[in-house]
Amino acid sequence: MGNVVIISKTETIYGELASLDQDTMMVNIEGNVRFITKDMTLYGSHLEYNITTGGAVIKNARILTSDFNLVATQLVRISEDEYLAHEAEFTTCKDCAESWSVFGKVIRVQMGKYVEIKHALAKIKGINVIYIPYIVLPILTERKSGLLFPRVSSRPGEGLSYEQPVFVALDDSKDMTISPTFWAKRGYGGDFQYRQRFSDMSWMELNSRTLSDTIYLPGESNEGVSGKEFFRYFTELETHQQFSPNFNSHLRYTGTRDLDIVRDHPQYTDSKIISSDFGFRGHLDWRQDLFSLGVEANYLRNQLFDDPMEFDRSYVQTMPRVTLSSIPYTLLQTKKPMLEHIAIGFDSSFTRFRQVDEEDELLIRNADRFSAQPYLMWHFFSAGPVSFKSRYILDQQSYAFPNNNEPTAGKNAGLIRTEVSFTMDKIFGLAYEEKIPVKYIPENELEKLRATKQQGLTPIKQSKKENRLIGELPVFESELVKENISQIRNSYRHSMEFKLLHHYISSENEYGNRRFINQIRNEQAGWFDREDAIRSREYLFGANATRTIVPPENTVEFQWNNTLIRKTPKNFSFLEDEKYLRDNFNYTRIGYFNISQGYLFNHEEVSDDRQRLTRFRLDTGYSTNRWSLSLQEYYFHYENENITTLNFNRRFEYLNLFSSFNYNSFASSNLNTLSVGGQIRPTDTLGLAMVKDMDLQANQDIRTVYSLDIMPHNDCWILNLNYRESFVDSRYSFNVMFNFGDEGFERYRTDYFAVRRL
Repeated sequence: MGNVVIISKTETIYGELASLDQDTMMVNIEGNVRFITKDMTLYGSHLEYNITTGGAVIKNARILTSDFNLVATQLVRISEDEYLAHEAEFTTCKDCAESWSVFGKVIRVQMGKYVEIKHALAKIKGINVIYIPYIVLPILTERKSGLLFPRVSSRPGEGLSYEQPVFVALDDSKDMTISPTFWAKRGYGGDFQYRQRFSDMSWMELNSRTLSDTIYLPGESNEGVSGKEFFRYFTELETHQQFSPNFNSHLRYTGTRDLDIVRDHPQYTDSKIISSDFGFRGHLDWRQDLFSLGVEANYLRNQLFDDPMEFDRSYVQTMPRVTLSSIPYTLLQTKKPMLEHIAIGFDSSFTRFRQVDEEDELLIRNADRFSAQPYLMWHFFSAGPVSFKSRYILDQQSYAFPNNNEPTAGKNAGLIRTEVSFTMDKIFGLAYEEKIPVKYIPENELEKLRATKQQGLTPIKQSKKENRLIGELPVFESELVKENISQIRNSYRHSMEFKLLHHYISSENEYGNRRFINQIRNEQAGWFDREDAIRSREYLFGANATRTIVPPENTVEFQWNNTLIRKTPKNFSFLEDEKYLRDNFNYTRIGYFNISQGYLFNHEEVSDDRQRLTRFRLDTGYSTNRWSLSLQEYYFHYENENITTLNFNRRFEYLNLFSSFNYNSFASSNLNTLSVGGQIRPTDTLGLAMVKDMDLQANQDIRTVYSLDIMPHNDCWILNLNYRESFVDSRYSFNVMFNFGDEGFERYRTDYFAVRRL
């Protein structure tokens, strides 16, 4: 009598009054009964427990686990992992009074597997919603086959679409998901996904969508039923194989029957398209201590083609490209000025370009190219903050053409870059962690610690709301009872670097096939890629990757580079040997400010001093825990043109704002876009998000997405409503997420601003 404790192997029973029948080994316990097993805690008013078999009957029972709660008038323990509940109510929520639950006449619980409910009555907020004769809910600790939650969406003019995924767990290393789908007016089809992991670093994934479309016809923009069924598909296959730490391969294939599927099913294809083409891409890499060898190939279908059913036969394919590169080999290393360090190395490649169609009348589109860039690096000296070094590259390309009537061609250029730099560092403060006695901290500082997170101080953490059988304990701030409070100080390092660089072409030659040489010399459209450019004319063409470089002909470039780095001490762990000495700090770049300006010398075609000024580059950014800003600006003095990229993000306690601006004033590029958006969480249960992409040049909205999340306090379910509108279509969708104890649900709710639900 009074605070009885009975211990039987790994199980413990608490109660107020207990009696034991030694003949039957039955224990009867009454009053505040608590039964603790390895997986759960059971509460009840009366317990009959068989010490020999482990069977038990609990009246007015309640089960509390990390995954679910169950309340029953009577609970029978059949075995260690199986329970039978009568007149019971089951839920995965933390607070059943304000959430959903399922009531059943009989509920069978198989720990770590399933909950079977007969004559189920679903409830939301205590209100009966629907009767289900039989339902099975998972409480799995491992993957199992079964139905996933359906997905529903709607497109104006087409009606609702319904998708029912079926998950099949083949074994621990592979699974597949089959999703039959009804697309209202468009017809029937479905999605298929297969995943397999061969090892920790080797895997394969297949995704595919197929449908028999009753609206779409190639070359027509139908909105009503066409009277025909058109079979469509989109497939993505990706695999990565890590054969050894030095040898790996990666293959990716995307294919479709018609190019318009990316317009009609953007929510499926957007995340699976990485460029403006479909097809096969693959590469092999073999890395050694002194060199690396790689092979890559692709066979691609151009998306930007007027006929959605045809293959752009003028598209140039790379089949294949072989690369061989070495590390810098040291020839000389001394302490003598002008001879401190000399090293050599090389990069090389062989590429075969092929066009499916026959040779173009104007341009040569079939060629074999061998490219080699041996280089010499010479570090003359370092004297305190001053450093002087140079680099020479012999850039050589040779071309052979499969057409016997075309002679070979080649070009080379000797590129020299000489650099003088002056570097200064300034360190502010000292990074450390110390313990401050509570008695030395003013009361107002303690109040601030309770309310907000102050820079340099570790805030007092609010205790998380926990499940309790009766009532709720007051919030307990454990830091207040400690004798000391941790105080963290950061240090900052500002690194400033001045560079003066001289770019010079010591020699440049083109020889052989004049048709091909003129093709790559006079227009960018004649290149296979950037390696084909004549180095002295590369910056004159319209691609951003080339027009933004400093002309290498005979140019002096001035750079001023600034970097601000924050150094923060890590939490010291006595359990990891020597961690405090080896790995004690975190380093974060929080700010940078870099400018670059070149001046062109001795150019015969340049008569205006303003034309001698090459592009001006400004690259700057700053970030904190609450906001970040970055700007990249290129200004071209003679053309009076700009290329601008601006990104901004600001985080408040309940609001997150973000924007991105891209501008290119060159007529050939004609880019002027703005993307703005935000996320707001006015209450713990409500979240709103919006993003709008605009083409300012055409004064047209590219895409607008609105999102609403309803997240009850009970941590049981989340409702997401979504509306997407673009210049080709608009779509409504919603998704309901239930909490079955997985980490993804908790992360979705707590990290609201970390994930853009758009």
